Amino acid sequence: MTSNTRRTIACGQRGAAIRRTACIAAAVSLVAGFSAANVHAQEAMLRANNQVWLDVGAQQLHYWENIASGKSDAERGTTAAFSLSASTQRQLFGVSNLYFSGSVRVAHGNVNYGGYLQDVTGGVIQPDYQMTTRSTTTDVTLKAGKAIPFHLGTWNAQVIPYVSYSYRDWIRDSSRDPYGFYERYRHHVIGGGLMGQMELTSRLVATADVRAGAMVGASMTLAGSQNTFGLGNKPVVVAGFGLDYAVARNFHVNATYEWSRFQYGRSGVTQVGPGVSAYEPDSKTINQTWMIGAGYAF
Repeated sequence: MTSNTRRTIACGQRGAAIRRTACIAAAVSLVAGFSAANVHAQEAMLRANNQVWLDVGAQQLHYWENIASGKSDAERGTTAAFSLSASTQRQLFGVSNLYFSGSVRVAHGNVNYGGYLQDVTGGVIQPDYQMTTRSTTTDVTLKAGKAIPFHLGTWNAQVIPYVSYSYRDWIRDSSRDPYGFYERYRHHVIGGGLMGQMELTSRLVATADVRAGAMVGASMTLAGSQNTFGLGNKPVVVAGFGLDYAVARNFHVNATYEWSRFQYGRSGVTQVGPGVSAYEPDSKTINQTWMIGAGYAF
């Protein structure tokens, strides 16, 4: 009786041990599966962010100057755009999910100028003068930040706070017109932003990006003049949205849209010729850029 009781107790303890082992194994399996799913989900965004790509598209320019009554000056049109970009998200110096990106975009083509003609005293000769301007813009953008992965319901996502630097060079060339001009605008921007990413499917990643910054060193140089107009520095705001689709592990296609807005403040009066002085008025610029492209994920 005593021996049977001991055997019964031993069997019960063994059964409990087996059940505990099974529970632990199931828990480990569940955690491993959850971790694997997370790694797989993060890999989709990692592949999108560890990439080099080329884009082509179009950029719409809307530029206008705020001048005195009876004087207006604006430029509008859509030009071809091309860009080369690269980004990486990786561990560096023991810190995980560091993010870096850089891009160079050039937009070039003809836009429509609508302005006025004036004499050397500033009097308006013709209030509505139309001509074609050849516009060339070059935008360089660098970003550095750290990704923070998380779950949004059943979605896998991450946010990337970052600091940014950008440089813009814009050439307005209407020198082929008898009353045309050649002007070159330049400025730098120091700022930061927030990028959010979400895995819509196992191959499709959506990105939304907003940044703002302080303009530095804004200037305009007029051809034929040895002087450069120092422009007022104003805030810059940029927002964009993009989709990246993995056709294969290393081959991706993408589509992006970007909206940007900035202003230049009025310059001081500058001599542009013998007995002739001028100033650059307050202005605003809105750009919208649509791009499609392909990239290599590494």
